[in-house]
Amino acid sequence: MPSRRSIWRAVQVSGVLIAGALALAACGADKPMSTLDTHGTHAENILALLTPIAWAALAVFVVVEGILVYAIWKFRARKNDAMPAQIHGNTTIEIAWTIAPALIVLVIAVLTFRTQAVNSRMDPTALRIQAVGHQWWFEFKYPDQSIVTSGDLYIPVGRDVTVQLDGVDVIHNFWIPKLAGKTYMIPGNTNYLSFKATNEGVYRGQCAEFCGEAHALMRFRVIAVQPDVFDRWIAAHTSTPAAASTQPYAGPEAFPNTQEKYVPHMPAFPQGAYTGVGTGGVASNGYTVFEKKCAVCHMINDNPKAKGVTGPNLTYLGDRTTLAAGLLPNNSGNLYSWLYDPSMIKPGNIMGGTVKPGYLTDQEIKDLIAYLEGQKTNIPLPQAR
Repeated sequence: MPSRRSIWRAVQVSGVLIAGALALAACGADKPMSTLDTHGTHAENILALLTPIAWAALAVFVVVEGILVYAIWKFRARKNDAMPAQIHGNTTIEIAWTIAPALIVLVIAVLTFRTQAVNSRMDPTALRIQAVGHQWWFEFKYPDQSIVTSGDLYIPVGRDVTVQLDGVDVIHNFWIPKLAGKTYMIPGNTNYLSFKATNEGVYRGQCAEFCGEAHALMRFRVIAVQPDVFDRWIAAHTSTPAAASTQPYAGPEAFPNTQEKYVPHMPAFPQGAYTGVGTGGVASNGYTVFEKKCAVCHMINDNPKAKGVTGPNLTYLGDRTTLAAGLLPNNSGNLYSWLYDPSMIKPGNIMGGTVKPGYLTDQEIKDLIAYLEGQKTNIPLPQAR
């Protein structure tokens, strides 16, 4: 029989572990991927299901653990106690504790099926978007508007959206925690996800199914804007971007020095990998570089030779919030990093098989940056949520 001291020590250790778990669960004040901070109808329905289930689970936990603690304390062994009488059990209690959980599970099943039925409804007037999962990035197509983009998914606030989910290589899982629940993207099998954003904002999304080496680096953003702003975005993407400038481009920010680490877990560039402060690139030269070295895989609307579909459509790249499928903030330094050696940032990506250090010269990278970042619609972004 354990001594009181050992029991008290076990209680203390358990208390510390529970407190630590609660403290860790509370970390991250902004909660960018929280399912408890909902801004979309699909996610709100899931939270409405989760809440009563969580309270029911807590009630069951309190009752069961309370009875267990009471029984341990009440019937603990005492000095000079004789062996207790051995009994078969209590049939009535055994039947009760079998039926009670079955009824609870039945109620949970009914609530779950009802929520699934509500979330599966698709409004015939909803905005149609096709999302395609690749290793390791998301492509977004607006079939009614003939728009193809990636990285940032624009939707209007207050309007139903139906996303057709397809995969082209392996199974991916489309997840925007604050707007909608997880839905699989399966090659050869199309799934659909319907939801409506209730508040404007920039919402994080990611692949939630292990899909290969860079799965953890496969992210995207959903940008929910007011309907008039969305109409401006559609109009910009259905017109031809402005002609590439022949003026030197200083960029929105200067490059850090050569020892700067753009990605904390990746090594810095070797000394002399690039030179100078600012990009010093020329957009019209970048246009030509893109035609020669990038157009076979990528598309840009203003370049008739750029019709590649292997990689993302890069029209209006300067407007996007991130690079490399949501991995890096979109700025000149990070774009240089990506164009210099994409495999250093995202191991195993297709582009890294061709674009290695030396494939593009320092000046070619700067010219490409001037060309790509110079394509902007100047449509303001809402607040990140």
